[in-house]
Amino acid sequence: MSINWIKITDRAREGIKIINALPYDTFNTVLLYTHRQMSPSATGAPAANATSTVGTSVTTTERADSSTDDNPTSSSEPEYTLEELERLVGVPRADFLLLIKTFSYILRRISTFIIKPSLLQRELREKLQLEDEAKIDAILRLWVRETNPIMNNLASKRYESNVIEDAAWKLNMEISSHCQQREKTPLTVLQMKTGAGEDINIEMNHAELLELYNQFENIQGELDAMLAMKAPEAAAPAANNP
Repeated sequence: MSINWIKITDRAREGIKIINALPYDTFNTVLLYTHRQMSPSATGAPAANATSTVGTSVTTTERADSSTDDNPTSSSEPEYTLEELERLVGVPRADFLLLIKTFSYILRRISTFIIKPSLLQRELREKLQLEDEAKIDAILRLWVRETNPIMNNLASKRYESNVIEDAAWKLNMEISSHCQQREKTPLTVLQMKTGAGEDINIEMNHAELLELYNQFENIQGELDAMLAMKAPEAAAPAANNP
């Protein structure tokens, strides 16, 4: 079974080809760099080492050392700036920027779905056509590490009767890097507050917002159809009464 969680464009396929060509250690370094830029607090690193802007450092991990997989931000490992990372990857500037964008796109899309790890593993292999099982496992481990806290929170009793009580939105502007400052991506941030006082923020680009809107439209259509079917049933008993 395949799920509609990501759209593979021609540009994305080119980016995936670059990912497949990377040595594992380089792949892992770029993967962690992109992840930290998207969610700098997710790794749990000390505040002094936290990164929130492009151009800061990123740590690497060794493939054979399982302890570094669990702690990808160990300070004992070498660090790279963005320029050093570009030299490490060793591809033309355009391909390097496409590589970062492809990683960002994949990580953003998998963060919006909660599915079985085995299904995500198959999707990465078959739909994205990632060729190295170690690379697939690295993405999967990162996804599981991010998803577990969400699942634990959902299992909490405080979510049993939680409802959205307030919603708002704002616009942000994302700049890919100082290497390509002219390219700016508008992002929508949907802000919701639950009855338990929990804040939920969802960041989406234009395509993702359009997809969400279309899903709401489909839901609204289904609800309208169900209400239309129930209306004649409710009117029939009233018509039979004298």
